Amino acid sequence: MTEETKMRKGLIGGILSAVLIIVALLGAVMCLERIPTGYVGVVYSMSGGVQDELLTQGWHLVSPTKKVKEFTVGNEQLVLSKDERDGSEGDDSFAVATADNANISISFQMSYRYDSAKVIDTYKNFKGMNGEDIVNTRVRTVLKAKVSEITTDYSMMDLYSGNRNAINSKLTDFLNQELHEQFGIEVIDASIIDVHPDAQLQQTIADRVTALQKKQQAEAEQETIKVQNETKLMQARAEAEAKQIAAEAEAKANRVIAESITENLLKKMEMEARQEHGWVEVQGSSVVTTTGK
Repeated sequence: MTEETKMRKGLIGGILSAVLIIVALLGAVMCLERIPTGYVGVVYSMSGGVQDELLTQGWHLVSPTKKVKEFTVGNEQLVLSKDERDGSEGDDSFAVATADNANISISFQMSYRYDSAKVIDTYKNFKGMNGEDIVNTRVRTVLKAKVSEITTDYSMMDLYSGNRNAINSKLTDFLNQELHEQFGIEVIDASIIDVHPDAQLQQTIADRVTALQKKQQAEAEQETIKVQNETKLMQARAEAEAKQIAAEAEAKANRVIAESITENLLKKMEMEARQEHGWVEVQGSSVVTTTGK
C-alpha cells in the first residue's frame, strides 16, 4: 500500500469519525430536555405510556421517541378581570349569583400551583394536556360555577360593600378542596377583586345604601332618645332619693327631740314659765301658758 493510499484512508476515517461525533452530539442535543424553575415534566411515549417518574428542574436526557409535558409547581396567577391586566385578555369578568337572586359581574384572581404528587394522575386524566392547557380550557370554565356556589350564600350588598375578606377566605378553602380533587391544583389564594353592577343594579344598590343610611340614622336617633330618657329617669330617681333622705333625716331629728323631752325637763320648763309669766299649765308634752293677774 502506497503512502498516498494510506493518507487517503486516514483522511476518510477521520472524516467518518468527525461525522459520527457530530451526529452523536446532534442526537444528544435533540435528546436534551430543559425543565424550567418552578416546573416538573411528565415523560410519555405513544408506545410505552406515561413514566412514573417526574423530571425536575434542570437538563435531562430524554429519548427522541418520548415527549415531555410541563406542569407548574411554583405559584402562578390566574386573573379574570374586566380590564386587561396580568394575563387577563380583554373582558374576562363573569357573573355570579347571590342569595337575593341577583346576578352581578365580578373580577376574580387566584394564586395556584399543581400538586407534584398528583401531576402524573392529572396528565393521565386529561389525556396528554399540559398544565397551562388544563387551566385555560377546563379550570376557567369550572371556576365560574364553583365561585357561584359560594356567592349564593351572600347578598348582593355583601359582595358589593360587605366584609369581602370573609367571603374570599371561604372561597379559597372551597376552591382548594374542589380543584385539588378534580385537577390536582392547590389554591393558595382566591379572591373577588372587583364588582361590576350594571346601571339598573347600580341604582338598586344606591337605593339600598340610602335606605341603610336612613335606618342607621333612625337607630342613632332612637338610641339618643333612649339615653335621654334614661338620664331623666336617673335624675328623677336621684331627686326622689334626696327627698326621702331629707324626710328621714327630719323624722329622725323630731324623734330625737321628742325623746329628749323628759318629765324633769317639763317641770323645769313649767317653773321657768311661772317665774316669767305667772302661771303655766302643763298638758302631756305640751306647755300652755296662762298669764297670771
